[in-house]
Amino acid sequence: MADRRAPWWFWTYLVASFVIGVGAIVASLSDPDPWWSWLPHLLQAVSLVAFALFFVAVGPLPRRRRQRLKKRSLPPL
Repeated sequence: MADRRAPWWFWTYLVASFVIGVGAIVASLSDPDPWWSWLPHLLQAVSLVAFALFFVAVGPLPRRRRQRLKKRSLPPL
């Protein structure tokens, strides 16, 4: 399940990828030209949709968090 605390731009990018991919798939399949003219667009659109669905399922890559070291107090004089 995806982490819902991910940055807003990540979800915006995924939604945009999905919508553009679906739109390109519909446009490619409704094109009356020969199949070799719209096949690259169809493959790119399928990869965009697959990319968006994969990252919705997996979620964003976790960031490595550095362990913060405690500040050591100075030794007594």
